[in-house]
Formats: sequence, C-alpha cells, structure tokens
Amino acid sequence: MTGTSIDGMDLALVRITGSGLEMRAGLVGFHSAELGTLGPRLRAAAEGQPATAAEFAALALEFGTLHARELRALLVASAVDRVDLAAVHGQTVFHKPPVSWQLLNAHPIAEELRCDVVHDLRGTDLASGGQGAPLTPLADWILYRAPHARAVVNLGGFANVTLLPPDAPPADGLHPVHAIRGRDVCACNQLLDRAARHAIDRAFDADGATAASAPPDPDAAADLRASLAPGDAGRSLGSGDEAFPWIDRHAHRLPAAVLLSTVAHAVGTVIGEALRAAGARDVVVAGGGARHRPLVRAIAVAAGAPVLDSGDLGVPAAAREAAGWAVLGALAQDGVPVALPAITGAPAHADAARGPRRVHGSWIHASPLSRKP
Repeated sequence: MTGTSIDGMDLALVRITGSGLEMRAGLVGFHSAELGTLGPRLRAAAEGQPATAAEFAALALEFGTLHARELRALLVASAVDRVDLAAVHGQTVFHKPPVSWQLLNAHPIAEELRCDVVHDLRGTDLASGGQGAPLTPLADWILYRAPHARAVVNLGGFANVTLLPPDAPPADGLHPVHAIRGRDVCACNQLLDRAARHAIDRAFDADGATAASAPPDPDAAADLRASLAPGDAGRSLGSGDEAFPWIDRHAHRLPAAVLLSTVAHAVGTVIGEALRAAGARDVVVAGGGARHRPLVRAIAVAAGAPVLDSGDLGVPAAAREAAGWAVLGALAQDGVPVALPAITGAPAHADAARGPRRVHGSWIHASPLSRKP
C-alpha cells in the first residue's frame, strides 16, 4: 500500500484463517520501504504534471518492480517461502469518480512471488456507479470488530472513518456488516506534510514535534475547518480536495510552529466532531498520522471518546492499510464483493439486477507450470 501522501510503501504479511465474512486475520510480518526516486515522479503524476505515455508506462513498471523486490524482502525477513495471494493497491494518481487511476504494473509481482495477484479493487464499484472508496470498512470489520460500536480512523493522506456496529446478531437477522458505515472525512497527511515542507523544509513533522511546540491560531483554524468540510458527505475525496490554498493564505503571516499546530488542531477537530456525531464508544486510529501526537490529541478532545492505537489490537498503526488490503484480497478471492454499497454509494440493487459477477478486481493468475512447489 502506498497512500495519497506518497511518503513510502507499507507491506504486510497476513495469515488468513476461515473464509468469507467469518475469516480472521493475523499479522505475521510488516515492512516499510522508501520510494526513492519514484516518490517525486509519483507525486508529479498525482499533481497532474504532464508526461508522455512512455514515461507513465516506465513509471508503472518501475513501481511494480519495487513492489516485487520489497515483497520478497518481507518474505525473507519473515522466514516465509511462499504466499498464496498478493493484493496490491497501486498509487492513486487521479481520483474523481467515475474516473480513477491506481497506477501500477503488477506483472513483476506475479513473476517474483509466483502467486496470483489481485489489484485495481476499486474498478468494479466505480463501474457500478459507486465512488470506489473507501474500501477498507469491510477489512476493518475483519480486523477490529468488537462487542460494542467502534470507529476506526485511517489518518492517511485523507482521513477516512469506519463505523463498526457491535459484533452481535441484529434484531432484523441481517449480518452485522450491513450496518457498517464509513466515509472520507477530510484531507489529513496531505495537508500536514505540505505544510511541513513549506514551513520547516522537511517531508513531514515527525511525531508532530514542531506542531506541539506552539498553540494554534484560532482564526486560521476556523478558516481551515471551513475549507475541510466537504460539500457532500457521501463523496469520496481525491484530487482537488487537499485544501492546499489555505497554506498560501496563511503561511506568510504565521510562524512555522503555529502553522503546523493550526493544521493539526483543525484537521483533528473536524475528524473528532464527525466521530462524536456518530456515537462511537471508542476510536481506533491507524495510518501515518497516528504518530502525530497533537493531531491524535485534537481528535480525542473533539470526539469525547477514548482513542486506541491499532497496535494495541495487534495491527501496528502503520500496517493497518496494508493488512486491510490483504484482507480485501482474500475476500475477493472468496467471491465477496469488497465494496459496501451503503458506503461507496453504488446502487444496492446492482448485483441482484445483473446477476452474479466474478470480477472484484484485476487478476493475474500464476501459471500452474510456473508455481514454486
């Protein structure tokens, strides 16, 4: 998994037991890798800078090759010889439904690991009229379900929230997953990191240390909260929703620490208020932003609920999205559609009207002749 913040690659090795919605998943190994020279090129693509078809093709191939190399390194470090399936996200370089592009050439992965590979998991939902995001709520059910209502927040390039119902049979007899809700909330690490690059000339404010050294500016925070509020709460966020113009409006007058503190406070408050409105009993935070202490503190205050790090539940915060993508791959392999219509906005009747579908992503099937014994 590489997120919209384009600050690295997270890889998870996951053991799946059971099948379908009753499966359980346990983290076996985790690895984070640098993007190196690919990082600026991927960011340029995501920012809409023009490139030739040859340049895009080369970028996708190099990106797939990097995946293959780092996945092999994860297996070696975990003392695992082979895997049954690889599930990969690709880099979102454009997302404005129904148009979306998760750039990746996945063939080097299949060649290196000699296993089936599933990628481009958003495509089916987009083609059905959905937003193609967020997809992680179903994986969150597998990883974090509890006897009580719980919120899971991914503090990635954009913050998105999953609202999990209690893990108990509901009165209407439907499976609890039908009561899962979730949505994108606002820009998060995209904005925090852009502010850090501008104010302190660093890729990010490690642990929010600079932000923690100064109070936020109340007026600028109110302006940012207004900028972060999406006009349509059911719309997935993507290109153009980063609220970058706010930095241009305020960076010239705010000291560096105040600028970063203000961003963390405003983003955390917007997220926390959304969680308070949802009535979550507790909040699980994951993603790179989970290490940003002022951000997490602002979420806890605004949500009025205890905040847990996903590592406390067996999945380190940095591994949550990669582990979740492994779960989604396994669900797709079991024939379970990974998008929940109530969350992505796809017509709920689509599957029933058209009959069963086999495509829940793009598959590369390893040849039986090439599989390792």
